Formats: sequence, C-alpha cells, structure tokens
Amino acid sequence: MGLDNAHQYRNSYLSADLTFEDDKITWYCPETKDTREVMMDWEQPIMVKMAEVAVEAGDDVLECGFGMGILSDAVQARNPGSHTIVECHPEIIVKAKAWAEGKSNVTIVEGKWIDLRSDNTLYDVILMDTYVDDDLHGKFDKFCESKANDGCKVSWWNFSGGTTDEWMKFYWEDVTFTEVTGLNPPTNTYYNRDNYYIPLKTLNRKPTSYGVLATSNLSISDTESIALKDLIATNIIVKGDVDGSKDYVSDIKPIKMKCSGVYSFNNDALITTGSQTLIVKSNGSWVEKIAKDVTVGDKFYSIDGAEVEITSKVQDTSDTVYEICRLDTVGNYFLNNILIKIT
Repeated sequence: MGLDNAHQYRNSYLSADLTFEDDKITWYCPETKDTREVMMDWEQPIMVKMAEVAVEAGDDVLECGFGMGILSDAVQARNPGSHTIVECHPEIIVKAKAWAEGKSNVTIVEGKWIDLRSDNTLYDVILMDTYVDDDLHGKFDKFCESKANDGCKVSWWNFSGGTTDEWMKFYWEDVTFTEVTGLNPPTNTYYNRDNYYIPLKTLNRKPTSYGVLATSNLSISDTESIALKDLIATNIIVKGDVDGSKDYVSDIKPIKMKCSGVYSFNNDALITTGSQTLIVKSNGSWVEKIAKDVTVGDKFYSIDGAEVEITSKVQDTSDTVYEICRLDTVGNYFLNNILIKIT
C-alpha cells in the first residue's frame, strides 16, 4: 500500500463509526469494502502475557492504543507506578476515559503517540498496539529510544506472529520472544494462527549529556574549579548529592557544540539549555526539573551545602549562538558550585 493510500486508510478508520460488541470492535472499511476487526477478546492470553513479561510493580508505563482495554487491564493488574494510555480514535477515547475513572495512576492522552516526542517524560515500559498506524514502522524505534529510561522494556503487536521478520523487529538486535500457544482465534481479518510470539526489546539508554555554557566552571575540589571547555579526562571532578555526600571521578571529556535559546539563572550564575536536568528544592522537597520548568522561588543546592534561592530566570530568545558543552556520563555534578544532574 502506497503512503498516500496508507494515510487515507488511517483517516477512514479515524472518521469511522465503530461497532462495539462484547467480544470485538469492528468497522466498515471503504478501501477494502468489508468489515474489519480492530480488536477481539481472543487476544486476552497474549495481552496478559505481554504485561507479564514487560511490566513490574512501580513501573512507569506508556501504552499506545487502548482498543478494548484488554492490555490496559493486564497492565493495571501488575500495579504500575504510572500508566499513560494514548489513544487517537474519538469513540475509543470515550471508552478509555470511562475505564480510567477511579484509577489514580492512569492518564489518558488524546491523540497520536508520535505527538509525545515533545514531552520530556521517560518510561520504564512502552507497549504498542495501535491500528492502521502509518507512523509505526518509520518512527517507532527512534521514538522509544528517546522516551526510554535505562532498561526500558518495549513490546508491540507482532503482525507476523513469528520471530524472524526483521521489519517486524524494527531492525533491532537482541529482540527476545515469548510464545503463547493454544489461541484458536475465530476467523478474522488480521491474525489466524494458534500460536503467537510476543516480542520484547530492552533499551539500555545512552546517557543523555547536558548542555551548559562552555565557560561554566566544573568543580574539581570543594574550592577549585575548571572551565568545561578546558576539562580533560585526567581531571578529577566532584560528584555529590543534597544529603552532603561527595565522590570524585575522572575519565570524563566534554563534547563541544553550538546552540541558542539558553536559560540564565540568577544573573548568569548558571546558564543551561532548556532540557538540562537541574536539582532544585520546590515546595519543600528536592526534585529534578528540566531548566525550562524551573521557577523563580525554587532553590539550588550549593557545594558548601547551602540552599540558594532562584531569584531570576531569563531565556535568551535572540538568534545568539552559544558554545555549550555536553558530558557523556551519569551523576550529579557541581557546576559554578551548583548541583546539576546528568542522566
């Protein structure tokens, strides 16, 4: 099916009046001139097993596509910490919202999963079971890699049902499979095998380096610092935490790059990109916020243990291009004597 036809097929589905029965959701497809199933209840053993292999108690879960809520029920049974469900069909959105009532850990997002790219939330589990999704095979792998916490488990509907289709594996290596047998589905338009292999990919997130002004000073002791642009791998730099603990590490090099739109705090006491994670005291608790979400009145943690109130925050919205540095590492470090986080 060509790209234009794929878009039309998806658009037809999104504008269709669906038929909701106890055992299935169907719709009439004008492109194929027949009635097609969106989801059927025979899939329950697959969805239960998918949740079992992917979700652990306390996980932050992103589920793409609600359907009949079979997978959603299976995820909830695993006691996730948070459960975000994104759904694009207007009639199914109504069903999803009704299902979510009274579930404090559930958030229903209306729209396409691909639109979550601009959101900074990361997940421990990403589950994909969408319908006529023309974004899926061009964008799903990179989407997951950008939304994954370290060790994030990703699973998805395996249209082929097998284990060898590289296209179905999104060309990922090290995809594992769990077989589900004895399915015996009634004849339908999308899957008619008695066994099914649930795919699972674990993403080991590469450390996301931060972006801060290259002339900013990284602490190499409690009293000495060095400009990021001058840092070399043999320098010992200070790691720390808001409980006063400190550690000293080396073998870290900065990566120089250019950007605009930086944020300045407390009259250039700290200058960072908007996506840089900062450690701040907000409403009496130490939390992690990206720079663009930090507010005046929050507090920084200083290398001497003091709390420094944020009195100003200004974004440079001009076309000025700054030299910034990124570090490919993980941990909390003191920059200009202020504790920041690299994740």
